[in-house]
Amino acid sequence: MSRSIARSIVRTNLLTNLRRSALVTQRIPVSSLFVPSITNKNAVPVFLFRSYSKQPIITEEPPAKVYNYEQIKDLTEAPDNNVVLVDVREPDEYKAGFIPGAVNIPFKSSPGALNLSKEDFLDTFEFEKPSKDKELIFYCLGGVRSSAAEELAGTFGYLNRGNYIGSWEDWVAHENKEK
Repeated sequence: MSRSIARSIVRTNLLTNLRRSALVTQRIPVSSLFVPSITNKNAVPVFLFRSYSKQPIITEEPPAKVYNYEQIKDLTEAPDNNVVLVDVREPDEYKAGFIPGAVNIPFKSSPGALNLSKEDFLDTFEFEKPSKDKELIFYCLGGVRSSAAEELAGTFGYLNRGNYIGSWEDWVAHENKEK
């Protein structure tokens, strides 16, 4: 490939990427950028503008509340109709044991479950889809899947979320101590 073709491709890619920038509200000149070539003598100056926006392009959901054993134990002893405890383990793990009052919405096999329509959710899981005004508290075996499920729920519009980081292992350890 000749040097002029290579420089042309690089220049085209740079300009294309600049045109794709979103929410441009202010342009600040950047003195110049030299497109690298095999020798510096053949560098081509390209005049660019660095673009900034006043508003963030990516918005973050409110952070999830982190729960511990005592808080989850209190919820199981005095259930709150505005809170749904969600076990995101697979159905066979759930059947082997779960925290009282928890519903099973498996994350690995059904990651988009909370984005289903109410009818499809009911057909799939045989219980009503939690409404977005309720707090969903997620747990799994050790806190990994529950963290991912909690973050994904935020992208589906569930802003009131919690995560029991200790999850099932922590629950069982505490329950066995009490016996």
